[in-house]
Amino acid sequence: MLILVICRPAVGGDQAEFRRLVGGEMAALRELKTAGVLTGAWSPGRPGAVLMLDVPGEGEAARVADGLPLAQGGLITTEIIPLHPLDL
Repeated sequence: MLILVICRPAVGGDQAEFRRLVGGEMAALRELKTAGVLTGAWSPGRPGAVLMLDVPGEGEAARVADGLPLAQGGLITTEIIPLHPLDL
């Protein structure tokens, strides 16, 4: 199942801690890409990210998103959006 994950900076997040964890966040994303879980990642041109996951369901997407270093540090919020194909 394809799941869109929108990552936004948490209000009031510690920017120094955010910068400290960004390297680990990128490493975690590379690992997810290598494993075939992360199929795409985009920057909105400001802090945050949009991720495309290929996972069995929403629960797994939430587990993956919650496991990211910035989420574990309380520095981002994530919105999980399951995508369903349109019958055109």
